[in-house]
Amino acid sequence: MRLPTLTIGQVARITTVSAKALRHYEALGLLPGIVRVGSYRHYSDEHVLAIRLIRQAQDLGFTLAELRALVREDGCTPDWDAFVLAIETKRQRIQVEIEQLRQREAALVELARTLPELMAQSDNCDAIASRLVKA
Repeated sequence: MRLPTLTIGQVARITTVSAKALRHYEALGLLPGIVRVGSYRHYSDEHVLAIRLIRQAQDLGFTLAELRALVREDGCTPDWDAFVLAIETKRQRIQVEIEQLRQREAALVELARTLPELMAQSDNCDAIASRLVKA
């Protein structure tokens, strides 16, 4: 008995990923084992799940190159342990970015607090600018 398969157009509609992107995923080795009958690709439900995982990972900040690096040498399955480690590494980078953004926000708050005071002291733009640079 043959399992039902999906065409590239059907998969594109189901996943909202363009056919061009699906072919690119395949070329990168992110979607192995796609059966071809003549010139037509036939996708399985597992391919649909893999495509959804790829899109979710991209939405969370992973590049296709990063995802490609997480595929086992057999080209069939992700290296799940490496994937978990990559997720943790990405989370740590995000925490660093969050702290940098908090510091930038605090500097903006301080600038917004200081600027009116400087403007009230002088209407000379050069004097205000030199005071801001010193602050």
